[in-house]
Amino acid sequence: MAPLPEPRTGDNSTADLTGVIRARRNQVWRQRLVLIGAVAAVLVIAAVLWLSPLLALDKVSVKGSELVDHEQVSESVLDTEGGTPLPRVRPGTVEKKVLKAFPRAKQASVHYSGPRSLSIQITDRDPVLAITTTGGFKLFDDEAVNLGTVKKAPKSVTVLEESDGAPDQKTVAAVIRFMAELRPQLRSDLASIHAKDENNLAGVIDTGNAKAKVVFGDSTSASLKMRTALQLAADGRTEIDVSIPSVPVTN
Repeated sequence: MAPLPEPRTGDNSTADLTGVIRARRNQVWRQRLVLIGAVAAVLVIAAVLWLSPLLALDKVSVKGSELVDHEQVSESVLDTEGGTPLPRVRPGTVEKKVLKAFPRAKQASVHYSGPRSLSIQITDRDPVLAITTTGGFKLFDDEAVNLGTVKKAPKSVTVLEESDGAPDQKTVAAVIRFMAELRPQLRSDLASIHAKDENNLAGVIDTGNAKAKVVFGDSTSASLKMRTALQLAADGRTEIDVSIPSVPVTN
């Protein structure tokens, strides 16, 4: 019988295969330990950033608004969020608080602008109506939000003239509904408006080329009434009744 061959010690030997497996296991564990260490480091850094006073909010810059006082917005945000580490300050929450505290702002866009600061871009509400008062003109937007009083009505805003004293709330609401339905171009052609009550609106249209007194009636179908009145004014009519826009009356 032939003698058994000597044990092989090459790449295919059992001893060498065991070493390869052990080396691979060690490599896998090293990779896992590196990964665990990296995750732990990230968590530690995140915890430091989350709690660190080094990133505490201490500055808020505000821009873009003409109706809202920038300094008041900055102070309001710092009163509620000042000293809070910036990673814990939620821009969406700040936006909601700003809009609630400053109703003249239509939109507020909040962004991180540095390790300890925020930047807020304010978009104003657009006034569509100015009501004459003893102190000037009180401005309202298309949602009937009071935008404050100014000494001079903006050129692009229609003025509600007094009709037998200051209008009541229902009359003002009707005028604002009427104005809100008009596109900006139609609105700019309405130089002034007055109202005896909520069902009796009238005004003056002035396109630069044509001018006419117009009776609108109630606040419904505002766009149709304005377009009809403008067409008749362009034809030379100076006194127009479009309270029933399908059957306009002219003098």
